[in-house]
Amino acid sequence: MKWKNLAVLVIGVVAVCRTSLADTNGVYSLDQFGPVATAEDAEMTFQKAVKDIITAGGGVIMVPAHTAANWRPINTSQEQVRQPAAPAPAKRWFTAPGVTVIDGRAGTVKVHPPQASGFEFNRVLDIPAGQSLPFWGYFPVLSIKNTILHGSTSYRDGLLEDVEAGKDRRFYVKTIRGIFPGMFVSGSYGDVQRLYVKSLGYDKEKHAWYFVADTDAEVSKNDLLGNKNHVNVLKMDTYSHNENQTFDLMLWRHNYSQGDNYLVDARFKYMGDVHSTGGDENGVIYAAFIESLLGIFRGEVESWNPATQELKYKNAPSVGKTLGSGRPIINLNPKKWVTGGSVRIVRPGAWTEYGDPTIVNPVFEGKTYPTEVSPGGLRMGGLIRFSADAPVTDEVVGRYFAVDEADEHVPASGGIRRWYLIHKVTKNADGTKDMEIIRHWWGAKPAGAPTLYKVSNYTMDGHDKPLKYIIAPGANAYDVSDGVNNLKALIKLVPTPFTGTPLDFAANDPIEQAIGPDPFKPIPFRAWMWDKIPGAFPSPVFDINNGGVMRDSVLLVQGGGNNIDRARTLRGDQNPPWNNYLAFNAPSNDGIKFGADTVSSAILFTQPNNRVQPIKWYFGATNQPPQVATLTVSRETGDFNFSGGLITGAGLSGGDKPARNLRGKNVAVPAGQAQHEITFPVAEADGDYAVFIEQTWIGQRAIVQKGAKGFTVQFEKPAPAGAKLDWLIVR
Repeated sequence: MKWKNLAVLVIGVVAVCRTSLADTNGVYSLDQFGPVATAEDAEMTFQKAVKDIITAGGGVIMVPAHTAANWRPINTSQEQVRQPAAPAPAKRWFTAPGVTVIDGRAGTVKVHPPQASGFEFNRVLDIPAGQSLPFWGYFPVLSIKNTILHGSTSYRDGLLEDVEAGKDRRFYVKTIRGIFPGMFVSGSYGDVQRLYVKSLGYDKEKHAWYFVADTDAEVSKNDLLGNKNHVNVLKMDTYSHNENQTFDLMLWRHNYSQGDNYLVDARFKYMGDVHSTGGDENGVIYAAFIESLLGIFRGEVESWNPATQELKYKNAPSVGKTLGSGRPIINLNPKKWVTGGSVRIVRPGAWTEYGDPTIVNPVFEGKTYPTEVSPGGLRMGGLIRFSADAPVTDEVVGRYFAVDEADEHVPASGGIRRWYLIHKVTKNADGTKDMEIIRHWWGAKPAGAPTLYKVSNYTMDGHDKPLKYIIAPGANAYDVSDGVNNLKALIKLVPTPFTGTPLDFAANDPIEQAIGPDPFKPIPFRAWMWDKIPGAFPSPVFDINNGGVMRDSVLLVQGGGNNIDRARTLRGDQNPPWNNYLAFNAPSNDGIKFGADTVSSAILFTQPNNRVQPIKWYFGATNQPPQVATLTVSRETGDFNFSGGLITGAGLSGGDKPARNLRGKNVAVPAGQAQHEITFPVAEADGDYAVFIEQTWIGQRAIVQKGAKGFTVQFEKPAPAGAKLDWLIVR
């Protein structure tokens, strides 16, 4: 064991071979106190060491490498001292000295601090007067750097076909990204197979990637293979077996001056104004900033070895710092591209929703291309159709497709394209060709089309939009550890259908590593719950309580101002910043509940920019395209405008009292009757209302009595056979 390295964690380099407690500076080796060859000996020696060291005022015990491997120290030696001793009432209560145990035998250094006082880093920042910290720096008490280069993985997807038990079997997978030689894969949910990936390959006949591994049992088509590793920065476990109140992570900031502040799981106690001059953050308890990175790796091929699948690069300004496995290296040599003719792209009504009658799928040549569910799972809809003169054949399967229009490049990126893996090509009778690409939606899925930035770039009946495109060779990177900021400049790539052909990588080919074309945009806040037991307390997901002066709002949603036309111009996709402010896709007793007074309004429509803000309802037969009922209020006059159906209600009122009844129709009047009494279904407040009557026989009539329960009508001529009347009241 390298004692020098271990001791640095606590007090620096110290000698531990001394035998006297007086001259060790508080750092001891366990074998100074007795034998450690067996677990029993080590435990007895440890107990003796703890007693002697605590008597001497506390210290650090190093566990030597030759200590019995099956002995594990349990450091519960620190005591809480009561004076006088229990059961007498304590007049003084304090923590006794303790020991810290450092054990590096397993390769990972383990620190066992004293059970009560723990482990403390104590830094005092007090720059001498007349000096300051340098410009805009970060000065943490503890900094941990975690660099992950190779060996970990995050993979979970299904098999394309059955695999028989045996040696060197081919496992055909839906996606090769995330798989590398030497990787451990757990397969199947029946007889679990622990597979070792021997090599990778591409089957040109099946147009599919595979890996080679041994398996002791059959693995079935669509069985999920997977291995997901957590190579995290900090792991904390608390095993709480008795009553206590605690924070696993406690961060309390006591703020007495100005400064932009970010806190996580915190009590932010402030007295200053918080917001500093020229700052824009204010005091933020949870700060979630999401940014798509565009500084992709670009360079040139120095050499390429198809046998080992190793690409050595050169002339890379970023020196590989943004390289990552699981993204393809694209060959930017135009001589190896397919670009002739044009392509038309038809979008579905929704990329990931299906069976919803409210979704309208655009029509192209009399046909729609919706998102569907097939036996293989979700197929994202749309159509990619190449013109008859486009030199596209099924040989492009396994290469990468990009729309090469300037307004479809990533905005403000210097021409970065989005590259999609080609899954399938079908030739039509008229010479046009249809293509499927791979997109990722909880697994690799064949898809009809990509999502474009501009809606105007899609084709549909009445709007024909041919687009320029590029089909380029590319290969998924599975190991970039020798390419990230080191002198080897090597990237390891999976086999491809064009490996060893003139389309393969060659010296001086310009290359780039593609960005992810279909990112699952990160979710800043997520709260998923799996409660199994009903509870007594109505626990909310977000508990917000203002115990101070008035705040402006509970939730503030911003982005793009309040003008839809201007908001569209600010974004590459020409859409507003939000598709929905709030989306409720779960059953509830009440959608929105107002359980307290609202001083001004419960819901306020300010209707800026002279645009009405409608309320809409879908109605009509189930599984049919919906009809829409719309309610608006005129921006100029305040008049209600309703379209899509009839307004129904309990009654009509022109005064302060609401009407409880509206009308009666086809009310039968017995033959020969000269007077008829109408009884309301619900009693009115009183008889102060107007009555309108129409009858099916000619003659005068009059209302001779009105009351809360109804009214009486008298006829000039008695009712003939089959007589009926209609009535309407308005308060």
